[in-house]
Amino acid sequence: MSEGEGLWSLADISRRLDVNKAIALRLIDELKAMGFVYSDDATGCYMLTYKLSNLGLRKLAQTRLLDQSSGVLRELANDTGELVRLGVVEFGTRVTWVLAFVGERRTLHIDPNYRLDVQLNTHAAGKAWLATLSREQAWAVLTETGIAKCTEFSKTKRSEIEADLEQARRTGYALSFEENELGVGAVAAPIMVNLASGERACVGVVSIASPTTRMQAKDLEKLAPALLKGVSKLSDIWPIGARFSQAPVAQTLIPPAN
Repeated sequence: MSEGEGLWSLADISRRLDVNKAIALRLIDELKAMGFVYSDDATGCYMLTYKLSNLGLRKLAQTRLLDQSSGVLRELANDTGELVRLGVVEFGTRVTWVLAFVGERRTLHIDPNYRLDVQLNTHAAGKAWLATLSREQAWAVLTETGIAKCTEFSKTKRSEIEADLEQARRTGYALSFEENELGVGAVAAPIMVNLASGERACVGVVSIASPTTRMQAKDLEKLAPALLKGVSKLSDIWPIGARFSQAPVAQTLIPPAN
């Protein structure tokens, strides 16, 4: 229900959740009672309320993540003139966008909301995080979350994906060129911090994306020094409250692939 615009019918929700309508209706009724879902009496369809987004904003405010990160990300966006986004690693299975800034000196921009999720095998942000894991751990995450072919340039073979991750481990950043979205390229780097346990782990990722009409892969690579400088700053100031305990989950709970 959070993707796209307009109202969702019971049939839409049932189909999306892959459950029968009776189960879908019980779930919706619970969400309505808690104020997370609104039903339109005229159409009988449903939509999310702003209460859900309010919870997310409260979570970010509690960790001071937005306050601490905004300055670094805005500076990076203005210096490069491109779309800069911050994603956090959640539960050792996904990267979730939480903040975006667009450079002011460009007339052609990428919509920061053009995708709500991060497809790990095709997006530079996903690759940047996976590269912080071992080969076995990274492949276990990909196997669990799914490997998709978003465009004709998406890499889905294990050998191709692992070659990209190895390069990211060597350079400290990952690249994606029309693999996730046609006409869009991106470079991303992980934010590494020391957890309370003493373990060093990736808690987030910063991505710089640009239209391919403006930047080719070699041009994106030229942004890497500024990107790495930015993530280094974020690593130093990353708030204690945002050093999510789920950051090392992929390294401790997901079994290595056989």
